[in-house]
Amino acid sequence: MRVLFTAAPEVGHIVPLLGVAAAARDAGHDVVIATHSSRHPLVAQAGIDALPAGLSGADVTAERLRRWPSTSSLPATVWGVRMWVHIAAPAMAADLTTIVERWRPDVVVHEEGEFAGPVVAAAAGLPWVTHGWGSPLRPDAELEALVAEARDAGLWDRYGLAVPASAGLYNHALIDPCPPPLDPDRAIVEPTWPVRLSLLGAETPPRPRSPTGRRCYVGFGTVPAFANAAHDITAAAKAAMSAGLDVVATVADDALARSLRDLGVDVRSFVSLPELLVECALVVTHGGAGTTLAALSHGIPVIAIPQGAPSQERMAVGVEQAGVGRHVRTSADIAGTVLDAVADRDLAQRAADAADIIRSLPSPDTCVRQLEHLAGR
Repeated sequence: MRVLFTAAPEVGHIVPLLGVAAAARDAGHDVVIATHSSRHPLVAQAGIDALPAGLSGADVTAERLRRWPSTSSLPATVWGVRMWVHIAAPAMAADLTTIVERWRPDVVVHEEGEFAGPVVAAAAGLPWVTHGWGSPLRPDAELEALVAEARDAGLWDRYGLAVPASAGLYNHALIDPCPPPLDPDRAIVEPTWPVRLSLLGAETPPRPRSPTGRRCYVGFGTVPAFANAAHDITAAAKAAMSAGLDVVATVADDALARSLRDLGVDVRSFVSLPELLVECALVVTHGGAGTTLAALSHGIPVIAIPQGAPSQERMAVGVEQAGVGRHVRTSADIAGTVLDAVADRDLAQRAADAADIIRSLPSPDTCVRQLEHLAGR
């Protein structure tokens, strides 16, 4: 079986695919991940082959600002889906069409923010599967907005196809790493293949955190629009330090890094989460699925401070409803929320229970068997 995985050129879009991709490779199947070449080292780190496709994240952003300059001061809720549908998807589709013609996959697996894979798969008569990021699923209103953007962009039309329900998401199946407690009211998608999200560089299953760990990790992902939220990151770091925690933070902005170091924060450009989290008592994040699920996999409570993306907001609501973290709605609430969370032993216990639930989810191997069945192999 040949499996083509497709991903937008961002770390949080690629990493969720790596577990199933590696499992398919280990089962003897031919596997490639198609994404921009700037992210091929990340794919190679997992021992998986990559093919160049689409624009870089920087190029997508630059084109967004050229087409819609006003979005420079607007939150991602306004322009996020439009950018990926109107700018990234057409460029990706052109490259995927060539890859499909030459490599001839049996099935396509696209991550939920990569919108060209379903178009190219449908045009080639191939089955395709959506791999979720691990956030709670998009509600109907978001799916309707996605369909509207897909119709406006005209990509499906250019391939002689009508825009399907949900713009092609979940058409043949959904691979869903979101733990059920985070999405109790989720829409019914059939078939859904639950899976335990694989963490890059992690042991399987991840080691639980040390009960004596006194570190706090503050990280807002790798996308610059979110990763350098200076006010929120600084407020969270100060609050965690006042609660007696040693703070480790990842930021890319040099000025912010200097400011945090002046406060006594251990600032790094990169951390291995599996190595760091075993010593942490708390994680403060923007609600990205990767960092949030990494924390919960180790039994660590999460403070989620969304930075404008709908998936972050859904994750923040999910961790609060599940009782494994807190959702910060305004910057003024950061300090008090962090201090309360550090002192809340029940919160820590519920996070530990969540780790047990995550460990009980099916391994990526189960998805490979489903893919084999879907591809007729």
